[in-house]
Amino acid sequence: MECKSGTCNTEEEHATCSCESSEMECNDCGCGTVDPVKMSMEMLHKAFHEAMYQAKVERLKKRIDANFGPTLDKSADAMIETATKVWQSMLMQSEGKKELESKLQKIYSETNRK
Repeated sequence: MECKSGTCNTEEEHATCSCESSEMECNDCGCGTVDPVKMSMEMLHKAFHEAMYQAKVERLKKRIDANFGPTLDKSADAMIETATKVWQSMLMQSEGKKELESKLQKIYSETNRK
């Protein structure tokens, strides 16, 4: 079995399974016999890199907040203020459209009665 284009090709007709990458062996992605130790090592490897990434993100967030906190707060406030105005405008526009729809419905139903 070999893994190509995200699927494992086997001897069996129409037997495929998805693989995370073309670098994996088919036994690693669910076709054939799975080695739980090898699978566990792969998961730990990925988890380590994800945890390292998250640790770096957390540290950067603290420093960004310390250096740019007040500016970020002001920009966030400006965004919320503007988004609130836009939202209220959209609601008013929606109400206007519903009002027009209601009036047109009434006009056309009166026309049908005649």
